[in-house]
Amino acid sequence: MSNQNIAPEIVGFIGGKENLKSIQNCYTRVRMTVADVKKCNQEALGKLDEVMGVVVEGNSVQLVVGPGKSARIANTISDMTGIKSEEVEEAELLKQANKEKNNTPFKRGLKQVAHVFVPIIPAFIACGLMVAIYEAGYVFFPGLQETDFGKILSAIAYSVFTILPIIVGYNTAREFGGSPILGAILASILNAGAITGIHVLGIECAAGRGGVISVLIVAALGAKLERAIRKVIPEILDTFLTPLITIFVMTFAGLIVFQPLAGFISDAVGGFVHYIIYNVPALAGLATLVYLPLVMTGMHHGLIAVNAQLIADFGVTYLLPVTCMAGAGQVGAAFYIYLKTKNKRLKKVCKNALPVGMLGIGEPLMWGVTIPLGKPFLASCLGGAVGGSAMAIMKVAAKIPELSGLQLSLITTSPIKYLIGVAISYAAGFFFAMLLGFTDPEE
Repeated sequence: MSNQNIAPEIVGFIGGKENLKSIQNCYTRVRMTVADVKKCNQEALGKLDEVMGVVVEGNSVQLVVGPGKSARIANTISDMTGIKSEEVEEAELLKQANKEKNNTPFKRGLKQVAHVFVPIIPAFIACGLMVAIYEAGYVFFPGLQETDFGKILSAIAYSVFTILPIIVGYNTAREFGGSPILGAILASILNAGAITGIHVLGIECAAGRGGVISVLIVAALGAKLERAIRKVIPEILDTFLTPLITIFVMTFAGLIVFQPLAGFISDAVGGFVHYIIYNVPALAGLATLVYLPLVMTGMHHGLIAVNAQLIADFGVTYLLPVTCMAGAGQVGAAFYIYLKTKNKRLKKVCKNALPVGMLGIGEPLMWGVTIPLGKPFLASCLGGAVGGSAMAIMKVAAKIPELSGLQLSLITTSPIKYLIGVAISYAAGFFFAMLLGFTDPEE
């Protein structure tokens, strides 16, 4: 059936021109917004020759017609009805739909944790690169550490890690609706040397126990306590009593409950990661396998806290190089698509997104290429898993909690091995994309 013949039938089955409000198309679908969805004959729409599926969400009626056909049918309906047709990126629609689907209280909480750490990323990168410069400096220039210049470099390199608990406390309180300075004060108390060795209700305290995890918990709950107190305390006493009660209560709650709890979690995570790396490194790729789905929801930033704690406990994190291979696997899969696709627009998207993907920014490739095509996204995850396992087998560790792409090699325990792991991920992603194939969109 030609576009000219099918368009009148579609308009009739959706309730006529007067029921049609807007027309859009993406790679595979004609998307129409209607005034009253009850006027649409979904069964009849589904029986049309060119229609492979009908999806109704609220007042949106989507006809799955396949690549290429969607634009032609939408344009024909537009010519018939006089309603302007608009072409939209399926990647953006998928991203928005995914955000709505994942808007649960648990995932919102994880996103809040992510928002605590995202502002710190530039400091991690700057100080991390300075760590690489400083450590390379005293390898090539023995005695650098004892010079005035070397001490300045050291101060710069490790500055963010020295004050990280304070920054986390400040950002956490702000993110959870409390006074940021109270979050910073609570973090300072939990890391004060004076508490080491004291006993509270029989519990021995130690400065920094539980690291940033304990600070996150105490500052977040402190923000909620502060808000609760402010609702019931007289306004004239608010300025004096609210911060006092908040700090006093959360200090003892932190020392008695949350520091020991966070310390247990920290020890468990660290022990598990080290067990996998040193005993069954081939399984480390499972963490990489699920990393891109975490990126889809924005939850991947929550791992910064885990990596930061691993660095605090062990000096390095083996987890970061493993999970970073997810992006490298996607680069390999996208490169295969770039070579094979006949679609000029898709090739252009790949060409523009591949360089930034190699630098660790994977969202353009994910939302513009691999997710819309389906199978390449799976190929990306599988390719990354192979590279992640290889990285664990080579025991490559990172010295900062957040960075990815080729530049992370400068801040690892073995830059050469890291680049080998990246190359393996590229190749594996390419191989799985070739094995699984993809449906090339028509122009």
